Amino acid sequence: MKASYQGTMHTDPDTSNLVWHVVKKVRKLKLQTKITKRNGVQPKPITDLQGIGWQKFESSSLATFNKKIQDLKAGNPAEGETDDISSPSFHIEITANDID
Repeated sequence: MKASYQGTMHTDPDTSNLVWHVVKKVRKLKLQTKITKRNGVQPKPITDLQGIGWQKFESSSLATFNKKIQDLKAGNPAEGETDDISSPSFHIEITANDID
């Protein structure tokens, strides 16, 4: 399919020198090598916050969904959900004069 305008003046920029600069810096700092003490400091283990958050999201949303389905099957009306996020500390009032 041919478009009405096909420009031939644009060329992709050559970023290979930037990539090689990063590669050299990574090799120099040995960032992809396991070093137990870097600059004499023992690193502290950290938890995978994204992984833990995803597990909580999956488990809580699935449990909530299953509970709602069981309640609906039992004939119980769906209960209202409470919001864990607090209300904003500002108030916006819109009057009829504000609407065009």
